[in-house]
Parts: sequence; C-alpha cells; structure tokens
Amino acid sequence: MSPGFGFLKKKTSDFFLDKKSNSDFYQSVTDSELLHIIENEKKILEKDLKNDLEPIRTSVLDCLNRLRDSAKELEEQEIKVENPQFEPLINTSKNILISSIKKESFIESSEIKNYEDAVKFKNNLELLVNRFGQVGDSHNRILNEFMRKQINKLKSEFDKISSLLKEVTKVLSVKESQINNCITCRDDLILLNEKLKEKKDKQNRLAEIAQELQTIDKNIEAANRKYEDFQKSEEFLNGLNFLEKINNKKDEIGILEKNMINRVSNLSRPITKFSYEASKETQGRLANLLNDPLEIFNDNSEYLKLFNELKRNIIEKSIKIKDPEKTTHQIEEIVNSLPSLSSNLKDLKEELILLESSTSFKNIKRLNDLKMTTEMYEKNRLENITKTQETKETIKELESATNGLKKKIEDKVSEITNTKYSIAQ
Repeated sequence: MSPGFGFLKKKTSDFFLDKKSNSDFYQSVTDSELLHIIENEKKILEKDLKNDLEPIRTSVLDCLNRLRDSAKELEEQEIKVENPQFEPLINTSKNILISSIKKESFIESSEIKNYEDAVKFKNNLELLVNRFGQVGDSHNRILNEFMRKQINKLKSEFDKISSLLKEVTKVLSVKESQINNCITCRDDLILLNEKLKEKKDKQNRLAEIAQELQTIDKNIEAANRKYEDFQKSEEFLNGLNFLEKINNKKDEIGILEKNMINRVSNLSRPITKFSYEASKETQGRLANLLNDPLEIFNDNSEYLKLFNELKRNIIEKSIKIKDPEKTTHQIEEIVNSLPSLSSNLKDLKEELILLESSTSFKNIKRLNDLKMTTEMYEKNRLENITKTQETKETIKELESATNGLKKKIEDKVSEITNTKYSIAQ
C-alpha cells in the first residue's frame, strides 16, 4: 500500500495580498463603524474561502462514499489462500481495514459557512488521512501480498483524499492570514471600545472629584469663618473665664491626689512586709493600695483599719523595719488626714462637675468641635487630592494604551481593506 496513508503536516504560508494604498486620504469612522467594516471584510473573505473549498469538500465526500462501497464489497468477498495457516491473519487484517473505513469515513459533512468551519473541516480531514495511514502501515505487507487486487482500488481513493487534503491546506494558507487579521482587528476594536469607555468613566469621575473639592473648600472656608467669629464672641470670652476656673480646679484635685500617692509610696516597704503575714483578702486590699493609692478615697473605713493594723504590727515589732518611729508617724498622718482629704476631694470633684456643666464651658467645647470639623474637612481635602492624582494617572495610562491600540488597528485595517481609516474618538 502507498505511503500516502501517512501524516501530512500543516504548512504555514507567507502569502498575503499586497493591498497598501498610495493615497494619503484618511476616512474618519467611529470604532463601531470600523468594526462593521471589518466584519463585512471577514464575511467576503469567508465567502471566497467557502467557494474555493466547496468543490474540494464535495470531492472528499464522493471519495468517502466510494470507499464505503468498496469496503462493503470487500467485506462480502471471501479471500482464499493456498496455505490455510495464513487465513486467520489475512481475515484479521481485512476486518480491521473494513472496520476502519466504516468508522472513520463519516467526516463532518455540514456546509462550510465560515473560517471556523473551514479549519474544522481541514482538521477532520487530517485526522482521517492519519487514521487511514496508520491502518495501512500496520497491515500493508499482508494486504498487498494476499489482497492486491482489492486493495489497489482502495489505495486510489486514499491517495485521492491525501491529495485533496493538500488542496485544502493550500486554499486555507492563502486566506487564513487575512481572516486572522480581521479577527485580531475585531478583538482589538472590542478592547479599544472597553478602554475608551473606561477612560470616559474615569474622566467623569475626575469631574465629580473636582466638584467634591469645590464643596470641601467651601466647607473649610465656612468652618474657619465660624471658628474665627466665635473666638471674638462674648460667649467664648465668658467661657475662657470658666475654662480657667476649671483648670484651676483640676490642678487642686491633682495636687491633693499626688500628695496621697506620695504618702502611700513612702510606706510601700512596710505595707509589703505586712502583706506577707496577712490573710488573702487583706493581701488583695494591700495590693490594690500599692497599685492604685487613690483607691483609699473610695473605701475610707476599710483602709483606715488596714493602716491602724499596720501601725499596731510595727509598734509590737511583728514587722521589722529600719525606722519604726518615722513610719508610725507617717501612718498617723494618713489616718488623721484621710477623712478631711476625702471630703475635700469630693467637694472639688463636685465643683468641677458643676463648672463643666455650665453653658459657658459648653461654648468652649463648641469651639473645639468647630476646630475638629475643620480638621475633618482638611483630611477629606487631602484624600480628594490623592484621588485626583490617581485618577489622572489612570487616564494618562488609558490614553497611552488607546492611542497605541488605535494606531495598531488603523495600520492593520489599511492592509486588509486597502483604505486608510482614522478612528474618531
């Protein structure tokens, strides 16, 4: 059997019709209009491709019909050989060949309407030729030895199909570059449309951001004016007097609390030694006292008991310390002054609450609120400026991308249509 059964590789052709125009005239079109032009050009090329391939397709189908008829005749024939031992081997090869023809010869027979159909037809034909070639190569010797007369008829059809595949490949090589250019242009035009839409959206957003910035600037100006006007108002001036009173009251509270903290801190060593022998409940109170000396003002009676117990242990020398008399004196100072200090602290805090609840002080808080409002607007302004810069950068990148894509499309369309087009934006 002829080696024509073998695989035929697809050849890539450099053929391309020269359609460059000598004219410098550019027709202005929109991207959607150019897309329509490209689609029409692709349809024209596909129509030519269809007309060129249709006779070949018909010939292929005729060959396959004849192959099936020949395979049917071969199936009905009984092959006799002189040596019976070869008969099973011959019949096996015969049955494989017949089965392959029946199975593989039903190539897609639908009409070729476009480039994709043409490529599918060529690929199916390649598979068919390869399969026939594989079967022929595997059983070539046996078939030619014992079935030469029957095989010659099939071989003629196989060779014809291989020849038709070469014709299909040649026809496709002429058109596929042009059609692929159309497909590439179409995809690039779709991408260009997306990029242009994205750029327009970003430009609209940039205008919105600019409008937002104007509003923010107006808000900052109004807030600053309110802040300055309020600073000159009688309410604010009265509030300053109350603010001074409040600060003075806070200073008094701070001095009193610091005094107590220092006093307790001076007794940290004996208090720690006292806790070694105390109950768990007492240890907890002593730990609270060392960690937060101001806790003493919240529970005077209990802490007075602790200090008196501490004093007793020092006097009885249950707790060994360096200067017991000095320590005892320090404890007595706390015990004696704690009631009055607690009362003073309570009065100071109540007075502070009254001052902070006054209308004049609330006016001072209003000034702080105005300042915070201005700071919030300033923060929004910085964010707006950042967004503006980012959006401008994005628009610049999109502008560069669309210009490059536009030039690429216009050059390719000029090759395809022999007409120079300029895409209007």
